[in-house]
This record gives sequence, structure tokens and C-alpha cells, in this order.
Amino acid sequence: MRKIHLVYFIATFSFFQTKAQEDTISKSVYCIPALKGVPIGKGISIEYQNVSNISIETIDKTGNFSNTNSEIKSNTNLEAKLKIPIINKDYLSIVAGLKYSKEEFHFNDPNLNPFYQNLEDKGLKSIGMNVTIIKPTKSKKFWVVKANADLNGNFGTINSFSEYLKFSVSPALGWKVNDNFSYAIGASYNYRFGSPIVIPVAAFNVNIGKKWGIEAILPLFIKSRFQYNDGLIWQHIIEIDGASYRLNNFSSEFNSYNNLHLHRSDIQLSTRFEKKIVGWLWAASEIGFRKNLTYNLTNSNKAKENIIFENNLKNAFLFNVSLFISPRKNP
Repeated sequence: MRKIHLVYFIATFSFFQTKAQEDTISKSVYCIPALKGVPIGKGISIEYQNVSNISIETIDKTGNFSNTNSEIKSNTNLEAKLKIPIINKDYLSIVAGLKYSKEEFHFNDPNLNPFYQNLEDKGLKSIGMNVTIIKPTKSKKFWVVKANADLNGNFGTINSFSEYLKFSVSPALGWKVNDNFSYAIGASYNYRFGSPIVIPVAAFNVNIGKKWGIEAILPLFIKSRFQYNDGLIWQHIIEIDGASYRLNNFSSEFNSYNNLHLHRSDIQLSTRFEKKIVGWLWAASEIGFRKNLTYNLTNSNKAKENIIFENNLKNAFLFNVSLFISPRKNP
């Protein structure tokens, strides 16, 4: 689900935590973006999320269908990610990433609407690659660029990559004030609001005492963290999540539409526990609440243009479990 992903500046900074080294010519040192004691990122992760019993009201905007009301019994998402460090030097960090996810829907009565019938038991997939580049300077500044390329849709065999390709990019300039505070400003082109959009972003990461901290990329997410010890972390999260899927292989009722897209955008409030199992292996569980912002079927790559069905989803509870490998250091 959590598709099109953006500049998780702070987590990415931490993934490349290294000691600054002396420059042999100028004797100056490079900025280290990571904060003291902040856990570094995940190298490999597998995550499963379920949102159940979601009431849905579907409004026909074309006059070719009808309005319906039903319930989504479950909306599940399975996601796997891999991060591979390419360069990890004091003057430059580059990491590449791979992602695969599959989202499924199960309705109480899929026969009520052809839209439900075409989503029932059919996975919406996302296969993607990303790269994150961090360029520290010999002052307190550092540059960050993250780019994603994802194929999103209900594809089996892909005949045209351009139909499914969703691209996002996010550059930022950051400042490491001290070992307990950093911030950044930049811009992001992404799909978190369902449609492609360019928005300004402001990020910060701050330690509050030895155990508490807050990190954010506004307006995309804000997290508070409590690090009880080096093996237990508790987070509270408010996040906007979204995706856009290209849809093919729909039934004959949709033959007159040649650019079908499903656009989703939600705001999620959740609490998350991360526990070290053994060595670098961690487990996490998350429970929360999801409020839908947009859920439209359109004949366009934009969420508000050529709408076929406008769907209103009621608020619902979410449950998430994951396993991940993280070479974390003690705080």
C-alpha cells in the first residue's frame, strides 16, 4: 500500500551513519547528517497490513452505472523492501532500493457494482526501484536527493512500461545544527495525495533528552519516538499515504475507457512498537486508524479529472506486522 514513496530524509540520513574523517588536504571534516543515538534504517523488511470492515459509498459520476453502498471486508497489503549501499563515504552516500507490494480487496457483495467485481481478489501490484544520494559538505550543510520509479497497476504481463510508470523525486538542503538537531527544506513531486503533485517540504529531527525524539517531513508525516533501550522503540505516527494505479483487464462495462486509474489517499494515525528479536533481526507491530481522503476511479492519471466512480470510505482501524533486518547501534 504504501506506494509511492518520498524523501524519508531523517531515516535515510541515519542509514548512512559513519564517523567523519579528516580531509588529508584541508584538514576539515564533513558534516554527519545522522543524530546521536537515532536508530539507523532497515536493510531488508517484509510488512503485512490489514484494514477491515470499511463501509464504502460509490457514486456514479457518468450516468452509465448506478450508486451503490457496500462494505470492504478486508483491504490487505504485503510489501517487501531491500536497500543496498552503493557508496558509503564521509563525503558521499548512495543507496539503491528495491520494492514489491501487492494490495488486495475483498467485498461483502462484489456483484453490487462492476467496479467491486473487477477489484475482488485481483491484486494491485507495485514494483519499484529508488536511489537516495546524500552529499555532506565541510560545513553544517548536506544535500539530499531521492528518486523513485514504480510500476503500479493490476498487470500480469507488462506490454507497455509507460502505462504503469509512476515517478517521484525529492531534493532537499539540510543543516546539522548539533548532535541532537537537524533540519532540511526542499520540494517533492509525488503521489501521496492520489494525483501527481509538487509540494514544498520541511523536515526536522530532534532528540529530546536521552530517550525521546521527534522527526517529521511536513506536510507528509510526523513521528514521535521513545527509545526505551537499544532493543525496544515506541513510535506515534501521523502520516499521509497514497498511490495511483493504472488499471487494465477490466470487464466489458469499461471498454469505452482507455485510461483507467484508481487514486487513493489517506491520513493514518498509529502507534508502533519495534522489538529486537536476535542480532540484527527485529519485529514490529502497529495499530491505528485510517481516514480516507480520496478514492476515485477515473479515466485520467489525475484523481479529480474524468471521474467514473467517486468512492467515500468510512474511517477504519488498521493492523500491521513486520520483520526487518537493521544493523542498529546502541544509543
